[in-house]
Amino acid sequence: MSSIDKRPRDAELLAIFQPIFERIRRNAVSRELDRTLLFEEVGWLREQRFGALRVPVALGGYGASLVQLFGLLIELGAADSNLPQSLRLHFHRVEHLIVHSEREKQKLWLERVAKGDLFGNATTEPSDTPISEVRTRVVPHADGNYRLNGRKMYGTGSLYAQWIPVVAVDHIGRRITVIVPSDRKGVTLVDDWGGFGQRLTATGTSIFEDVIVYANEISGRDKPITRIGSGFPQLVHLATLAGIAAAAARDVTERVVARRRIYSTGSGDLARNDPIIQTEVGKIAAAASAARSIVLGAAAALQEAWNRWNEDGEHAPTTDEAYVKSDIAIASAQVVLVPLVLGATSQLFDALSASAIDAKVALDRHWRNARAVSSHNPYLYKARQIGEFYLNGRPPPIFIAGNDVGLSPAVADAYSVVASPRQAVS
Repeated sequence: MSSIDKRPRDAELLAIFQPIFERIRRNAVSRELDRTLLFEEVGWLREQRFGALRVPVALGGYGASLVQLFGLLIELGAADSNLPQSLRLHFHRVEHLIVHSEREKQKLWLERVAKGDLFGNATTEPSDTPISEVRTRVVPHADGNYRLNGRKMYGTGSLYAQWIPVVAVDHIGRRITVIVPSDRKGVTLVDDWGGFGQRLTATGTSIFEDVIVYANEISGRDKPITRIGSGFPQLVHLATLAGIAAAAARDVTERVVARRRIYSTGSGDLARNDPIIQTEVGKIAAAASAARSIVLGAAAALQEAWNRWNEDGEHAPTTDEAYVKSDIAIASAQVVLVPLVLGATSQLFDALSASAIDAKVALDRHWRNARAVSSHNPYLYKARQIGEFYLNGRPPPIFIAGNDVGLSPAVADAYSVVASPRQAVS
């Protein structure tokens, strides 16, 4: 069990990272237009060990709270929304190490993170795989080590990472996780993400062909599934959305202030003096402010659950109750935040008119990126889960990486029986 470190002040963390966020923001438009991946920008974050925000001070990290982490992810998202999503599974892995790992493995990996190393991810099987089925395999080899073979999709952030956690099964079908270096022989990472938003997250295909795996790189055998931290990955998406809202509010404000042309049907000598435009900008700014407050409120609920784990233990009823509450808080935030941010990123065009659609200024990226982030783990299902919790006391399902998407097993079984052309017609 971990002790709570002496945490840095918010101002101390901002003094370190805000200048980097400003550097990242400067070329966001050109990177978007050219599809330039963020290797240099990730390097700037690694130099200041941004990935070690949650690593305890005793192991060389910053010892930041969850509220501080998500506050900084919002700021990073306002600079370039691709980056918090790229680091989403890194921070989830760090959180997993803090709360679940054996002491020696925890120390080994967190010290690597403290030096600047990042985790990618390889959890999701190809789209033709039944939900919860894992086809990626790790089997013993004659040399005394193991070999990893498989293919994954949605490898967000892996091209920027030094280590890739891979969800697999061993030779007797047990679910395991192996962590391999991203540059090890047999590892191929492809930037083939075809989405119209979040195009620089390096969300591509990961291929593993006879990759050597050592025994100390394997974990997770027969580990019980718990709710601890299950809402964390979704909250990173929400922080990204809040960052997008902040960027939209910033950009629309700057452009309205600079605008000289007006419409004859308007109500002011300048756009910034027009009450109608002021109202639109005010609504966008209000949405950004509310988005930040919503995310940090959910982060506070997650922090309280972490405190219960730290003080009462992993299996205490109070710990489980606190994590259920945090999952409900995160789901509630998602239900409210998605339409709020999508609305704000569309409204900015009402405030700026035709000049805002110039492709060279890439203001459409805010809506496209928000739409892409909002499409993960659909919020349409969350309101029902919240309602069932309050009406019947049933907690929301536990998020398990790699088990959250896929074909229905029943449908997959039906399609595995290939009918003859005559049968198909009849």
